[in-house]
Amino acid sequence: MQTKMNKTTALIHIVLIIGSLLMVVPFLWMVLTSGKTISESTQIPPQIFPEVFQIENYKAVWNSLPFVSFYINTGLMIVFRVLTSTLFSAMAAFAVAKLDFPGKNLFFGIVLTQMMIPAQIYLTPQYLLVQNLGLLNSIPALVIPGIVSAFGTFLLRQFFIKLPDELMEAATIDGATTWQVFYRIYMPLARSGLVALG
Repeated sequence: MQTKMNKTTALIHIVLIIGSLLMVVPFLWMVLTSGKTISESTQIPPQIFPEVFQIENYKAVWNSLPFVSFYINTGLMIVFRVLTSTLFSAMAAFAVAKLDFPGKNLFFGIVLTQMMIPAQIYLTPQYLLVQNLGLLNSIPALVIPGIVSAFGTFLLRQFFIKLPDELMEAATIDGATTWQVFYRIYMPLARSGLVALG
């Protein structure tokens, strides 16, 4: 029995190693080709290794576009979008899960409906919104359309629903406002959901 398991395990490992090598080959080919001259990269039959690795290719690409600006913009967009999306989704989820207000079920129904609509349908309206706000070619143009996430609201609502209502009642008796209950009690308890969303 043990030798059969060992043979099966060995076979699985061999298949996985071969699969891993097949996945790595295109990446290695890309790296090797990036260091070739044009004639070497278009040569038939293909030449695997460049005669001399052309580091100038990287310098030319780096100088052709403002990559530093691209990286800064990407970093800013990620930070702002994750922070705002997480915060506003948590606020909406808390309201739907723990507060009573008119239209609560309708609001949550709209959130669920929005999750069923393909994201591509929103591209043109989002572009028009950003254009009308005069924010084209700016970081806010990338952040504002994603400021609230329907999936994030749904996910965090599930976390908040599982937390007992007695926490809110006890904090309210102690004089805490709704904002304090949300920020000081429910947000720390929903850390795993916030991390999953972020």
